[in-house]
Amino acid sequence: MTALGAGVPRLEGHEKVTGTARYSYERTPDGCVYAWPVQSTEAPSRITAIAVAAVLAMPGVVDVITHEDAERLNDADDGELLVLQSPDVAYRGQVVALVVAESLETARAAADALHVEYDARPVDAVLTPGHPKLYAPEEVNAGFETDTRVGDLDQALAQADVVVDRTYSTPALFNNPMEPHASVATWSDGRLHVFESSQGSTATGGVLSTLFDVPADAITVDSQHVGGGFGSKGSPRPNVVLAVLAARRTGRPVKIAYSRQMMFSIAGYRTPTISRVRLAANDDGRLLGIAHDAQSQTSTIEEFAEQTAEATRHMYAAPHRSTTHRVAALDVPTPRWMRAPGECPGM
Repeated sequence: MTALGAGVPRLEGHEKVTGTARYSYERTPDGCVYAWPVQSTEAPSRITAIAVAAVLAMPGVVDVITHEDAERLNDADDGELLVLQSPDVAYRGQVVALVVAESLETARAAADALHVEYDARPVDAVLTPGHPKLYAPEEVNAGFETDTRVGDLDQALAQADVVVDRTYSTPALFNNPMEPHASVATWSDGRLHVFESSQGSTATGGVLSTLFDVPADAITVDSQHVGGGFGSKGSPRPNVVLAVLAARRTGRPVKIAYSRQMMFSIAGYRTPTISRVRLAANDDGRLLGIAHDAQSQTSTIEEFAEQTAEATRHMYAAPHRSTTHRVAALDVPTPRWMRAPGECPGM
């Protein structure tokens, strides 16, 4: 297999087409155990009880980690990564415990058996036009300005021969690459080694260094192959943090991989969007003005402001332009990058 037009062999080409390439979850160090996340069935809520003892008594179960006894993590500027640090639950599907067992089947069965009680609160999880929780973030993704204004849009709308005023919406879209998010973590002699399905191994190492207060040069993040990512593996997700938590606590290598169901809550997704677009034009069809007012959602534990209207700022030659972004913090998982650029509609 060669790179198109270059005639240079791809380093991983032969392994991938022959099926011998080894992905992160296919690594099984000696003494490895398996971890399975327990996800909240309520949101928003507060955990009031977890029946850990019954699960710990199950044959093959090595450990059950909850907010009550998990290692304390440093803040890495990403609320989604502060797993098992609090009894508060922000959204349905958030990780509330981690079961570690000698086999994958035992870990999954034990996780299903773990009984968690919640004090649930009313849920606000639907983005609607003009939602009362909408606010202007300091900036939107990639450091772009929240709002921009060029010229006099009101004048353009008043003088135009034709004005179009429409509101469009796009649904939430979910990442589901062939290889789900997966990690294998080994903690030994003060060093951390992680096999990680990641589009950003250097960034992952830096975040783990901060979270666990481990020197960066004592961390190796090995990501030889990524079975699809589309942006969802561009920054760490809870899976790698959970694997490291369990490896440091048990003293054994730990494997974890998301199920397909988990991919819809703790792997990131593209936020739904609502866009009001106004066009002002002359009879010859030439634009005088364009306005794009965008709304999207984020979670209550981490801000992610989709740059929905950013493309409108430079794709069209109208002399009068206005764009705004507003975000609502709802009881939902945190949106993330997905198949950048994330501007939609517009691109």
